[in-house]
Amino acid sequence: MKIAINLIPFSSVQGIEIYSQNIIKCFLKLSNDDFFIFTSNDLPKILNFNKLNTIRVNLKQKYKKALWQQFNIYSFIKKYKIDLLLSPSPSAPFFCKNKIVIIHDCAYDRFQEFDNFLSKFYFRIMYYGAKYFSKKIITPSIFSKNELINFYGINPDKIEVIYEAVPELPVVGENFFIEKLEKFKINKLYFLYIGNTRPRKNIVGLIKAFKLFLNKSGQDYLLVIAGRIEKRFLNLEKEIKKAELEDRVILTDFVTQEEKTLLYKKSTALCFPSFYEGFGLPILEAQSLGVPVLTSNTASMPEVAGKGALYVNPYDINDIAEGMVKLIENNDLRHELIRKGFENIKRFSWEESVRKILKIFYENSSN
Repeated sequence: MKIAINLIPFSSVQGIEIYSQNIIKCFLKLSNDDFFIFTSNDLPKILNFNKLNTIRVNLKQKYKKALWQQFNIYSFIKKYKIDLLLSPSPSAPFFCKNKIVIIHDCAYDRFQEFDNFLSKFYFRIMYYGAKYFSKKIITPSIFSKNELINFYGINPDKIEVIYEAVPELPVVGENFFIEKLEKFKINKLYFLYIGNTRPRKNIVGLIKAFKLFLNKSGQDYLLVIAGRIEKRFLNLEKEIKKAELEDRVILTDFVTQEEKTLLYKKSTALCFPSFYEGFGLPILEAQSLGVPVLTSNTASMPEVAGKGALYVNPYDINDIAEGMVKLIENNDLRHELIRKGFENIKRFSWEESVRKILKIFYENSSN
C-alpha cells in the first residue's frame, strides 16, 4: 500500500511535530508499506527522513500552503498512485475521501488564538472536512474525542482514541549541563515550564502563582519558561516586569532536544498548569526523566498524568502556588510522584499506538 503523510503545514517544532516524528519513526520500523511525505521547504529538520519518498514543494506562506493542500495535492496523489493520505493535523484536502485525519484537540474553538478571521474560518472548515470526508479521525485522548463530538457533532464511531507516548529524548553529559546552565544564566534551583506561550497555556497565571510561591515559601528559586515565545499572543517580558520578577523568571525561547533534556533533569519540578491540552507530552517527558509533575486537574491532564502528578486548579493561582510549596517542602511527596510517574509512562507506547494506526490504514485502504 502507498501511504502519503501530509507534512505541508509544519514549519516549527512543537508538540504536533514531535508527535509526527515519533509515529513516522515507528512506521518505518513496523511497516513494509511504501511511505511518501508531502512537504514544503521550511520543514523542521526533525521531520526529514532519508528512507521516505519525499515530494517537496516550494511553499512558505501559510495561504499558499493552504491553497496547495486544497487544489494541487490531488494531482500528486494521482501521479504517485497514493492509496491513503494521513494528515497529522486538521489541515488536509477537504474533499479527499481516502484520508485519515489526526485531530489533537479543539483548542481553536475554546480560545481566541488566531491571527485573523480567515485563519479561524479555514480551520473550522477543515474540521468539517474531516467530519464528512475522512475515513477515520484519530485523536490522542478520550477528552479530545468528547470535544470533537460536542463541538462538531461527529459520530463517535468515526473517532478512534490512540494515545501518544514518551518522545525519545537524547542523552547528554555533565559538561553539557554546566555549559548550558551558564548559557541560560540558571544559577539557582528552579521550576520549569516547557511549551509554547499561547493563552491556553496559562503562563500569566503561572507567573503570578510563582510570585505567590516566593512570598509563601521565602525560598530562593527561579522560574524557567522554555520554548518558542509567540509575541503575537502575549508580551511575556511585560508580564514579568509587571510582577516585578525580572531577576527571577528566565525566558530561554526555542531550545534544542538536548537542551530540553537538560532543563528537565536539573529542575525541581515541571509546572504545567495549562487550561487546555489534547494530550500534554511534557507531562510524560518529565515523568520519564524522574521529574515531579505539577499539572492541572482539567481537560486531558488527569487522563495522561494518571497518579504521577500533583493536581491543581489552573484558574486558582493560590492553589498553584500551594502546590509549588508542597513540592519543595514534602520530600515524601516528591519521591512518590517520581515513582508513580515511572509507573504511569508504562501505559504508553509509540509502537503499540502505531500498530493501531496501521490497523486503521489496512481497514480503510482503497485497495
